[in-house]
Amino acid sequence: MKINANKLRRHIVRKFCHTSGDSERLQALMEYTQHLNDYILSEGKKWQANLPELQFLSGTRTDLGPKFPARYYSYLDELDKGEDYEPVDDKEILQEVARFFRGSLRSGSPNALFNMLPEASIEATAAAWLVTTYNPNMLMDFFGGEALLIEQQVCRYIGKWAGWPQSMGIACNGGKFTLLYAIRLAISRMEPESAKTGLPRDLVILCSEGAHYCVEHAASLLGLGADNCLRVAGTKDGVMDPNELQRVLDEQHLNGRRIAAVICSGGTTINFNCEDTCKILQSINDFSIRHSLRQRPYLHLDSVIGWIYLSTLNMDSESIFAHFSEPETRKRIAEVQRRLEGISGFDSMGVDFHKNGLCPYASSFFIASDRRFMDELGDGNYKYCDKDFHYGQFRTYRYTFENSRPGQGILAAWVNLRRLGRRGYADYLALLHRARNSVSDALARHSFFRVLNESSLGWEVVFAILFAPDIISLSQSHEELAMSFMQECWERVNAGYNLPLFSIVPGYRINNDPENIITAFLVYPMRQYSDEEWDDIVKLIAAQVNDFQDRLRSQQLSIERIQIDRPVR
Repeated sequence: MKINANKLRRHIVRKFCHTSGDSERLQALMEYTQHLNDYILSEGKKWQANLPELQFLSGTRTDLGPKFPARYYSYLDELDKGEDYEPVDDKEILQEVARFFRGSLRSGSPNALFNMLPEASIEATAAAWLVTTYNPNMLMDFFGGEALLIEQQVCRYIGKWAGWPQSMGIACNGGKFTLLYAIRLAISRMEPESAKTGLPRDLVILCSEGAHYCVEHAASLLGLGADNCLRVAGTKDGVMDPNELQRVLDEQHLNGRRIAAVICSGGTTINFNCEDTCKILQSINDFSIRHSLRQRPYLHLDSVIGWIYLSTLNMDSESIFAHFSEPETRKRIAEVQRRLEGISGFDSMGVDFHKNGLCPYASSFFIASDRRFMDELGDGNYKYCDKDFHYGQFRTYRYTFENSRPGQGILAAWVNLRRLGRRGYADYLALLHRARNSVSDALARHSFFRVLNESSLGWEVVFAILFAPDIISLSQSHEELAMSFMQECWERVNAGYNLPLFSIVPGYRINNDPENIITAFLVYPMRQYSDEEWDDIVKLIAAQVNDFQDRLRSQQLSIERIQIDRPVR
């Protein structure tokens, strides 16, 4: 039956605007949201239906793929069209909403394997949606109510996993915000007057060679300067070399520079580089004592991915065995546990619930070991005291970057924490590692592929495509072949074909060896499927490799030099 969009929309809006009860309002929202979603899906199928069938692979237009079909355009050309944007009718509103999703990822697709794209739990998604409905601001408890207490309860909950019984923190929109808070706090702790007088010019921060690329940008945004962020060379295990760390610390001190912070990797996207926190802590303490420093460098663990491993910290061997049935997984978990044993001596950490906490975007938390940050992130004119922590008195704007603070991520995280608990997140971590093992096994069943990151402590899968010798001879390099193949795969997914969306890793260091580099590929499994389902997904990649090589041999395809950005670390 054809739906009269205008009639339905007017009915829903009338119901929405003229009902005083929350239940009726919520029902109207649900009806209209369902109407929008039905239209988005139908438009996606229409766009997909216009695609020609792939000659070498059938059935790739039966269901929507990992992305809604995209269109190519120039941002500047689109903005220069000069439209007046007069009010439009209901049909055009539906079209605009559908346009919003063109080319966006679909987390529920089994073929969505590009970086971390989990499907958020129904409970957390519903909770976040309800916060949107009631529209509170997390500026102060007078506006946000008990949501601000729950924000601190989330921080205390995770903080206790790290060994911080007095932890408090800040809900924010992404891991970069957690780094901004950490670096600004480090500056304030090293130079308390900087809140009033500005940044001193003798401060630097250190991070590991494999740390996230945005550390420099965070330093730049804060006025510290990207050049004052120094990367310390790593070992074959992907951690800061202790000797190199000591050398850089002493060198900077000798040059009259103060080390404001050391940003430590707590699990990276690729190779899961995770620092040995005990060794870092010992090195920093020794350095501080040796030079009689007034203030020890601030220690932050960039654990927006690795925080989930804290669910296993201090777990006994019997519990580890019960949660993690596969020997290779138990070995990885035990090693991460060992590396995180010193976290109780750190000052703060970052957590992304939208990465591996089964929450919708964005749900991040900067978590500090105590509440001193509330004063140190202020403007220097206010000190928190006991009266501030009574209902009606608590205000966050004195220490947060934002005044308009959303609460969706807070409630989503709390719902999942209460629903799953520490053991539930340990179970989810076990599931992620089972998925990694299954994907690796599926790749190993094909002669085209070789898994490269067997030493990684994470659940990502990095693999090489073994192009045939005659194909390699047709190009200048393996990298050129790999990038051309990746570009073809992405173009098909962008067009709307239901094929695996995976990533490429230019300059991948096998086992963190700078002498053993290859252009590799990345699959990020965020849920587990049966062996047969993983085999089907891998077969779709293999079919594209076959077609790519066949067309090169028959000269239907020529290799072009393609520049692809490195993936997020």
